[in-house]
Amino acid sequence: MEPLRQNTVLPRVAINHKMKKTAPYIFLILSFALAIVAYWEGLNGPFLFDDAPNLNALGELGGIRDWVSFKAYVLGGWSGPTGRPLSLLSFLINDNTWPSVASTFKYTNLCLHLICGLLLTWVVYLLLRLTRLPELRATWVAVLAASLWLLHPYWVSTTLYVVQRMTILSALFMLAGMVGYLKGRLWLAQPTRHPPRAAYALMTVSAGLGTLLAVLSKENGGLLPLLLLVVEVFLRRMQADAPPHRLWLAIVLGLPSLAVAAYLVKHIDFSPNIWPNRTFDQVERLYSEARIVWGYIDQLWLPRIEGAGLFQDGFEKSHSLFQPIETLWAFLGWIAVILALPWLYRRLPFAWLAIVFFLCGHLVESTVIGLELHFEHRNYAPAFFMFLPLAIGVDWLGQRYRLRMAVAVMLALMAMLAGMTWQRSLLWADANRLQTYWAMKDPQSARGRNYLISRLVDEKKYGEALAWADKAVQELPHSSLLTMSWLRIHVNTGQATEQHFEQAAAQLVQQSFDAQAVSGLRTLVDDAVAIPELTRYHKPLLHLLNTLSESGPYRKFPLFMRVVAYNKARLYLLMGDVPQAQAHYLEAIERYGLASSAMQMFAEMAGAGHVDEAQQLLDRIQQGIENGTLQTTPLDQTHYQQEIQHMRQTLASDRVAR
Repeated sequence: MEPLRQNTVLPRVAINHKMKKTAPYIFLILSFALAIVAYWEGLNGPFLFDDAPNLNALGELGGIRDWVSFKAYVLGGWSGPTGRPLSLLSFLINDNTWPSVASTFKYTNLCLHLICGLLLTWVVYLLLRLTRLPELRATWVAVLAASLWLLHPYWVSTTLYVVQRMTILSALFMLAGMVGYLKGRLWLAQPTRHPPRAAYALMTVSAGLGTLLAVLSKENGGLLPLLLLVVEVFLRRMQADAPPHRLWLAIVLGLPSLAVAAYLVKHIDFSPNIWPNRTFDQVERLYSEARIVWGYIDQLWLPRIEGAGLFQDGFEKSHSLFQPIETLWAFLGWIAVILALPWLYRRLPFAWLAIVFFLCGHLVESTVIGLELHFEHRNYAPAFFMFLPLAIGVDWLGQRYRLRMAVAVMLALMAMLAGMTWQRSLLWADANRLQTYWAMKDPQSARGRNYLISRLVDEKKYGEALAWADKAVQELPHSSLLTMSWLRIHVNTGQATEQHFEQAAAQLVQQSFDAQAVSGLRTLVDDAVAIPELTRYHKPLLHLLNTLSESGPYRKFPLFMRVVAYNKARLYLLMGDVPQAQAHYLEAIERYGLASSAMQMFAEMAGAGHVDEAQQLLDRIQQGIENGTLQTTPLDQTHYQQEIQHMRQTLASDRVAR
């Protein structure tokens, strides 16, 4: 009977071993399923805020239907220095025209978020294998660390905000680069299986290509070499086998990191009013970010069902180290963290990695560049290793006590985060409820107040909207957005007087520049042009435009000055003053410097029946194209020359017909 006993025990041992090896993958599948369920309702939400400005280029040329329109769209980005062509290209997965349906874009964002979660699992696993953690434990820890990141509710505003695909895609390429780098790092430790030359080739290509693709998605992808250096310093503390040659590290990772550092140093300028389009200077931004980054950490480790969302303009900036006093505590906290880093590096290296990686990941968006102060999506990539120390702690719990206890903790954490993400996604599915929540949560947000006023107008509650607008400009007197909103409501309800325009002009010349206020002004002119009942406001609008272009901060911005010239031309055209309209159209053509915009202005003049003046505009456009003062990119001169020739024939036909 003894042989029979052995034959029954051995298969059971083999089955148990197989189950232990497959269990973490079951948990990984579970985390993906939880993420899909948690986000699913949120996919029904609409486009928000910057979605339309970034996506309407899909339809500007009648849709992306050929090579010319494809090139014009992909190379025509304006969101950053690179134009972010890969991010724009990715939107073609969902549609090639505009308007479109938001749910398909959000679904793709969710798929990319899941891919990031999978790549992060791989990154953490490779990292832990380099620290010589046993394979099964490394798999468990990687699954837990990545699942906590994947399911965290803080990423709802990144995943369900369509335009933040730029953030997700950049992070995806950064993770792909890290996978290749760490895989090559493992090859270095296996010289008998993989030649060192192949390992270095894989690491070089992964770091270089990953950085390039990440930057073409969003500019902070340029931090990848620095983040890999942070990982390398961590691995040296963990005494990983076969570290890369120092010269190779200096060239492949060090030089790009120095380039990023030089770029940031170049932007250091503590002079006042460095950013006329911001309500803060560089010193105030640095003071404020010291508090804000602590707030990010608070949200990551103490997650909420919903955060401050996209209405972050009400955040109280730090005027000095002592105003508000929280700035001092924030700086003292960071000093304590910096002083503790050497001790953490020796005693708690995983905590050191999480902190240093997080801080380095914020160098572009949370330091000296003149971006807005606060946005949740800025933590997406910096938080890759944020929950790795917690996962290591759960692993220690399973090793020190019982595996079942560790699994129970793991399930509880995943369920809690998935539940909070699901609740936040439900809120994101309803744009009105979502934005009302944000606006009510932060009454100091001008954007929030503006939304509430706009919603009352949409509901035709004009009396309440006027009351809210009057209250808003009194309580937030520094907001040009609210001033413009206040004027628009009075104009659109027919209650505006010359005093309203004078009051608005007096406030706007004292307030900071706001691009949304410029958009509101443009919409105000659109309304006055399109609605016959508002023709009596043409002269007051011209007076307002003249005042803002002669004094105050707005005249310092080319964006505003070209909008002013163009809208003056439109108003003069409607008022019948054709010479003034033509003069301002010519000025607008010079200021825009774009053949496409110039052709639109020509069409407006021709459409109004002023053939001779339209002919003169067309002559100026042709001259500008020929001498290079009007840009034809991303189309070419041939396209516009053919269009101009066609327009000349049309004008000639109009003359004959008259």
